Amino acid sequence: MNPKEVRVRIFNSEYNLQGEDTAKVEKIANYVDNIMNRINSESPNQTEETIAVVSSLNIAEDYFKEKGIRNKIEEDYLDSLREYNQNIDELSNLIDQYL
Repeated sequence: MNPKEVRVRIFNSEYNLQGEDTAKVEKIANYVDNIMNRINSESPNQTEETIAVVSSLNIAEDYFKEKGIRNKIEEDYLDSLREYNQNIDELSNLIDQYL
């Protein structure tokens, strides 16, 4: 697929972005815009640069939180697989003993 140009508005500025999924690009831009506007409303006397940096830190925090959750889910999944494999091996050994 070829990337399509998408015009988005983030924190009162317009940007031409590219992406294969325009709805996804718009969703991400809207997410960033919402965070920047929230930060601005909480600290209205900050510079745009400060708002951008604080917003980036908020987004990074969300990312690492979600990444940690995903890693925990993966660890739990792998632990379950190991337990299931161990149970299958034990069951297989019991079946072999009685055959």
